[in-house]
Amino acid sequence: MVSVIIHLPSSLLFWIIWLPTNNAFTSTGFSCRTKSFYYAKNNNDPGEESPFNADIARQRLESLLGDSETNTEKNNISLLQLLESNDFLSALPPPPPLSAIERDRRTTEILMLERLEDGDESLADLWSLWYSERGSTAQSILKETDELLGDLNTWRDCETKLLQLTNDYGIYFVEPVNRLATLYFLQGKFQESYKLCQIILKLKPWHFGALSGIVQVCIRNDDLNAARAWAGKGLPAMQSTGNYRRTEWVENAVTAAKKMMKQAEKTTQTNLGKPEEYYGKPANSNDNQNLDRNDETDAWQ
Repeated sequence: MVSVIIHLPSSLLFWIIWLPTNNAFTSTGFSCRTKSFYYAKNNNDPGEESPFNADIARQRLESLLGDSETNTEKNNISLLQLLESNDFLSALPPPPPLSAIERDRRTTEILMLERLEDGDESLADLWSLWYSERGSTAQSILKETDELLGDLNTWRDCETKLLQLTNDYGIYFVEPVNRLATLYFLQGKFQESYKLCQIILKLKPWHFGALSGIVQVCIRNDDLNAARAWAGKGLPAMQSTGNYRRTEWVENAVTAAKKMMKQAEKTTQTNLGKPEEYYGKPANSNDNQNLDRNDETDAWQ
């Protein structure tokens, strides 16, 4: 069978620009400058322990938590069932416990959001962080779906893999949900795509890719009022002078991220007890400096 390759018109490039794929960031001039934060402490010391395996850690955590209601999202309704609910945003499953690794990841994300006030350099870093936040196995599958999105004949396989990722890792791993929203948009399933964008922005209100995508979905749904409203929430472009809107957007995003992490800490403390004293300490300054090193050996863009 001859493959049908999709050539997207410029009106569809909103998601392709924001999707963390090789072609996307090459065409927009982005390049990833950081390794996954899990590797930050092991950059130049061969005597350090091997890089942390997030997949194994997640499995161990779930095993320790047993069948607790806050354990995992797997026992909740599926993503497709959630979309069928009239009040789907209120029916979202509870977030997983805030592990030490997740806390470090969120802290790193906040630092990257703060750097957006000075320019677009950390956009690629944020994509990389979101893309790899569930470890190498999930990241590898996401890479596969990048290729499948561009071929009409592989859309069904793409959907299957993305839905499986949401079942395995839960919807709080938002990048499979984001790609599924993109796929449904390309398929003309605008209502489903719109709902998925709403879910992403409920969990991560600063997700600039979903903020861009939902505007185009509203336009395709002939809802120009909603399109204007969502466009006003998007990440403002950098200007040569007077970046007041950009500064305000960053401040709001950072405030929201900190508030959500504080709530996650409170919920986890209620369910599991107080965290170790070590994790209340500020991050080591050397670790933060590692985020700024130019290193493309682990880049997926």
